[in-house]
Formats: sequence, C-alpha cells, structure tokens
Amino acid sequence: ENFSGNSLDQSVWTHELGTGSQYGLWGWGNGELQFYQAGNSEVSGGTLKIIAKEEPNGLTDSWGNTMYYSSSRIKTDNKFMLRYGKIEARIKTVNGEGFWPAFWMLPSGGQWPCDGEIDIMEQWGNDWPTNQTTGAAHIGACPGQSFYQSFQHQSQTGSYASDFHLYGIEWEQDYIAWYVDDDLYFEMTPDDLPSGKQWVFDGDFFAILNLAVGGHFVRPPDPSTEFPATLSVDYVRYYERDTTP
Repeated sequence: ENFSGNSLDQSVWTHELGTGSQYGLWGWGNGELQFYQAGNSEVSGGTLKIIAKEEPNGLTDSWGNTMYYSSSRIKTDNKFMLRYGKIEARIKTVNGEGFWPAFWMLPSGGQWPCDGEIDIMEQWGNDWPTNQTTGAAHIGACPGQSFYQSFQHQSQTGSYASDFHLYGIEWEQDYIAWYVDDDLYFEMTPDDLPSGKQWVFDGDFFAILNLAVGGHFVRPPDPSTEFPATLSVDYVRYYERDTTP
C-alpha cells in the first residue's frame, strides 16, 4: 500500500468511527478523548495523513458523550488479513503532549485480550520530543486484564517525529520479532509466556493505523500541545516467505 492515489483504497481499508460507544467501549476501551472521523484522513503526495484536530463545538457519540478532539483510525479487517511473514510501515509520528499514534494488529472477530493483540509501534506524546518507541504482544483471559511482553527503544538521533522511520515485525509460527529501522530489538516465543498462558498468535490478524488523543496511557493535551497534528504514513508492506525458516 503506497498511498499513491488521492483517496484511501476502500477495498483494503475501513474507517472506524466514533468513540467505541457502539461496541460498549468508553473511549475505545482506553479512555481516549477523540472522536474518529473519515474526514480526518487524507491521501496526497504519496502519503496517508491522519490528522488530529481540536473540535471547539464538540462531537457527540451514541451515549451522549461530547468529545473535543477528532482524528482517524483505519483497519484492514475482512479485507486484507495477515498470518506470518513480515509487515512493516514507514511512518513519521508526532510530537506533543497527549498524542498516541499506533500501528498494530488484532484478530478478526476476536475477543480482547484472550485472542491476542500485536502492537508493532506505539508512541506516547509528551511535552518534550517523542524519542521513545515501543512494541508489545498481549494475551489474557476474557474477560480480564492482559498480560503482555514488550520493549522500549530510545532514539539516539532525537525525535521520531522529525523524519520517517520503519517499524515492523517478522512473524512465524511460535515466533514474533520487532524491528525499528531494520534493527532487531525484541523477540518473543511461547517459552516467554508465564505458566498457564496460551500462545494465540497463529491465526489471521488485520492491521490498524490510528492517532489517538489522550487515554489511560498518555496524559491529555495541555496548553503546549499544537493542533492540528499529522501522522504521516509513506507505505505499508507485507511479505510472505517463499521458504520455510
């Protein structure tokens, strides 16, 4: 997906809208503060741009909650499913308190967290440059809390928002490895799970790109936060192996 046209390819991507209230979730289950809209994403100049904006008049969800920020979230669910191989995206993220960009994967029709979640890239905005990136894999009982294995990598060259960087995983049966700019930073196998936890990463997953605002894992925007803020995606690529590893 090179985002080479002037609109999002609807045969691959679907917009998720609102706040998650339609699924019984408050702020998409994370206490997020944005209302997702299709209009906050655009394709131009060879990149996808997801734009977080202030909404002074507010946007109201199906529960009657009013949100004062908007953004976009897109997924490939039931259109382009992945299992094993390599998936990566070249992304320029954002600086600023309250921003939470992510490139991640969920199983189609699954429950969380018992059916798993793979986070290829997550970053949490601060009132200093965004110089840390993370990846993780979640499992757990349904309903219940998730157990996860994760890594954090500190940039040695400044903010990840200053330029495009490559975020990806290599994924095989009983194995996931996380890469940043083609450097390996973390690996996970069933042996890394605690006793009684089951490896659930051997099914079909779909990809998600989004830019959240606020939530349980990031503080809300403050007076230093600049809007609009743009998450730019140059491409998303998926490779299947032609040999057995």
